[in-house]
Amino acid sequence: MIKFMKEILDKLLSVLLSLLPLSPFADAIDNLSQLPYLGYLNYFVPVGTCLKIGAAWLAAIALFYLYSVLARWIKLIE
Repeated sequence: MIKFMKEILDKLLSVLLSLLPLSPFADAIDNLSQLPYLGYLNYFVPVGTCLKIGAAWLAAIALFYLYSVLARWIKLIE
């Protein structure tokens, strides 16, 4: 039963993803992967770590604003 539901969900999600447009940045990302010294640059400037920290920060800010809106909606704060 669960396997059947997973298959239905997978098919539904694949249909939804097929409706979305392709990324306009795909060509630029492919070109960046061919740079010979990109690995050395990433050693000194850890881009992946910076992106993870930025995503965590944005999630925290979004949760704060969501809580703030909900608290104002139920009149916990002014």
